[in-house]
Amino acid sequence: MNIASNNRTIYTIIAVWITLVLVALGACTSHSTSTSTTSQTPVLTVTAGLDKINHFVFIMQENRSFDSYFGTYPGADGIPQNVSFTDPWDKSIVKPYHDTNNDNFDGPHGWENSLADVNGGQMDGFLKEAYKRYSAGAVINRTPGNDPREVLGYHDYHEIPNYWNYAGLYVLQDRMFESIASYSLPAHLYKLAAQSGGYTGFNQPYPTQFDFPEITELLTSGSITWNYYVTSGNVPDNNGQAIGSDADQKDDPTQYTYWNPLPAFPKVWNDPYERSRIVDTAQFYKDAAAGTLPQVSWIQPFFGSRLSEHPGMGGGVEDGMAYVTGLVNAIMQSPNWNSTAIFIAWDDWGGFYDHVDPPKVDEFGYGIRVPGLVISPYARQGYIDHKTYSFESWLKIVEKRYGIASMTKRDKDALDMTEAFDFTQQPRAPIVLNATLEGSPYPQTPQIIKH
Repeated sequence: MNIASNNRTIYTIIAVWITLVLVALGACTSHSTSTSTTSQTPVLTVTAGLDKINHFVFIMQENRSFDSYFGTYPGADGIPQNVSFTDPWDKSIVKPYHDTNNDNFDGPHGWENSLADVNGGQMDGFLKEAYKRYSAGAVINRTPGNDPREVLGYHDYHEIPNYWNYAGLYVLQDRMFESIASYSLPAHLYKLAAQSGGYTGFNQPYPTQFDFPEITELLTSGSITWNYYVTSGNVPDNNGQAIGSDADQKDDPTQYTYWNPLPAFPKVWNDPYERSRIVDTAQFYKDAAAGTLPQVSWIQPFFGSRLSEHPGMGGGVEDGMAYVTGLVNAIMQSPNWNSTAIFIAWDDWGGFYDHVDPPKVDEFGYGIRVPGLVISPYARQGYIDHKTYSFESWLKIVEKRYGIASMTKRDKDALDMTEAFDFTQQPRAPIVLNATLEGSPYPQTPQIIKH
């Protein structure tokens, strides 16, 4: 080889290295925030294998405690034996019991109710708080959906077989806590921003807007794609899909509600492009089928939906399970399945009994324990994760994957949920369950995991 050829080879190698460095630098642009947290250059050290996940889907349902759904799940930290409570109305002894009803009593679940339910760690205020739904001297209605004793009821694989199947086939988290000891709106703010701006809802006016950073602002600055899907449909079809009628889809998904606070952030609302990312879940099914899911997705029922599992909305646990199964199936049948992680949780405890005293991390939380599930081709199988999480952990894993700076101390300190994954295993084939009110039989046959 002559000298000119050698020089061309050297120049080519140098050019390639310069290009790679410039690309890396472009991908590592730091993102600033307006919080007290110091802006920092994102750390691009990613947990080994986490880069296999290119699509994060966060599904949040409504108002269920861990014990009310998984309190009798084998191996989980569930309902203690011999626990009982005195009914404040008739002084009878009430124990946690199997509730077979689809819809349940809507227990009080505000800031003051959470503190009373926990009662300094005794976890014995649930029944007393439930009776506050009735005025003094009222005759108690013992029909299903109206009986305060239902806050001590629990469901199992008879009513929610698919949720139990997901726990057996993938990962169940039995120390997932609501981020704040309050109701839905503050919880959803923590889901997006790792704070609620001090809003608890107790003796405070309903906020009209929020002026602190939230995660979509940081994702946008780093050119990470995201959508916030709002389910306007109210009844799942035979595939569990809740597309709804044309009239349903005319409901504005950008309406600010307890469950959808994004429109109350001016940086989203005042930017037509960012506002356009808040879309109907009808678009989610299309995105999944086309293999065009964004890198980060949130899926949320509209306020008042019977699919939300919120008691008193006209639906119930079976409706919500069918709907969530339809969402999971859409992802499993998508070209994006092999690079997706699905996270499912419930936004607050809904007044239902749970026996675990929430850890105290600051003046606002944690709140009472809720169920958590992780579904992915890289998820461990039949694994119960006993590590402590909150909704900030959802933020943490996205921040870690895409090199985004934390917004508050909460998401900075949160565990990132990578415990749920085994990235040494080959991606698992999807397990599509029946997206019906009956669901699929429990238990499903485990998969053979290959490495």
